[in-house]
Amino acid sequence: MGIRVTTSKEYFQNYIDIFIQRMPKYAIEYPSGWRMRKGPLTDFTIQKHLDRKQTVGTLGRWYPEYAVLDMDSVSEETVDRIRETLNLNEDNSMLLSSESPDSYHLLFKPVYNDNPPTLRLLKDVFDPFCKMRGIEIYPQKKRVIRAPFDAHHRRMDIEYSHIDNWQQQLYWFEKLDAFDLSGVEYHQPELSLWLPKQPLPGVSTYTEGQELFQYGLQRPSSRHEAQFKVLYYLFQKNIPQSEAEQIVWHWINKLHNGFSETILINPSEVRAHINRQATKIYSDYEHARVYPNSTHNRHHGYITEPDIQEIVRICQGSIPRIKFLFNLIKYSYPRRHRIVLRLHTNKFIAWSGHRTYQKYLTELEVKGIASRGSGYLAGAFSKPLKVNWNYKDASDAVLLGGRSIDTLNSTVRQIYQARDFRDMLTGAGAYRTTAIEAVKRIYEEN
Repeated sequence: MGIRVTTSKEYFQNYIDIFIQRMPKYAIEYPSGWRMRKGPLTDFTIQKHLDRKQTVGTLGRWYPEYAVLDMDSVSEETVDRIRETLNLNEDNSMLLSSESPDSYHLLFKPVYNDNPPTLRLLKDVFDPFCKMRGIEIYPQKKRVIRAPFDAHHRRMDIEYSHIDNWQQQLYWFEKLDAFDLSGVEYHQPELSLWLPKQPLPGVSTYTEGQELFQYGLQRPSSRHEAQFKVLYYLFQKNIPQSEAEQIVWHWINKLHNGFSETILINPSEVRAHINRQATKIYSDYEHARVYPNSTHNRHHGYITEPDIQEIVRICQGSIPRIKFLFNLIKYSYPRRHRIVLRLHTNKFIAWSGHRTYQKYLTELEVKGIASRGSGYLAGAFSKPLKVNWNYKDASDAVLLGGRSIDTLNSTVRQIYQARDFRDMLTGAGAYRTTAIEAVKRIYEEN
């Protein structure tokens, strides 16, 4: 299979999704120091940073896709000891110089028990470790950090020392293995308190929240609903809860448009109501592992319509095999730059079954789509897996309201009419009666 070259537009969007928090403010570095700027961080300003014409500082996203250990006035030997203590190395971190002498930024991709951590969890895990060593963890809610790959970030690891442009640096960053925060010393382990899956509002809620945020209240007696929709919009933009509350508070004061008496006669009630609404949204979704769109897509993966066609053809219309390969390709899309994938065995079992996943992996190896290495940890991780696939442009991903769709059945229903998918199955080799029954189950599923 051919290898598709990532476009500049796709690299730029990936950079934003990983490193940039656009709202509610950012910083620009001048010779006299950093100056805060209110308002959204624009593509133009981000591009100037990447072109090394200006240096931008950014706040943290509610679910950060990266983390930085900021180490000032330390020796390289100290940096090496810190990396060794944390089990960070060239496979799961990047060491960059900072602006000041003997100062370094150590970049890595945080997870907690293989799930995205919140900004709060990142801070809670690293605070004891950092305080003992006089270093800091970023990104943070209220203090900006220099966005990666600017003119002051010189590559310190040998593997990256020859790389100069930001696209290549991003490519190598995306190849890094994730670093699990659960192994950091001294932190209090996170309790596994999870709620059942929480249904998301209708797909129009995000758009309505965006429009309300721009134009304000549009009718009387709409403040409660409008606040919820704007908070939901900010959650999906990956804004931390406290910042979202502040933004909505200022928004309702400025853009109530005369449609809310309460904001005029009892503003403290409005502020308390905003806090209750935000806590409900952020707490319920966090405990149910419901993530903002960008985090959801990068964690759970995504897929395109041409991938579905190719999967059906390769699997010769066999629905169990289609489901397995669908999930593997979907999961691998945001991780496609990694040298190997290390998937928990439970994922394979969930995608097919305990008795069949080994068989399906072997079939994919024979077809040249997957290849397994030899190293594994019994009971925890499967052998390292390489996936050979002709990945498409991520902008063509099948999304609903900006969000990748979880299951094969839901994805198929989103793309195809029942008759068209039936014909696709039979064209790939499925018996007509088998295809009819499979389509009936897919399209009659609740």
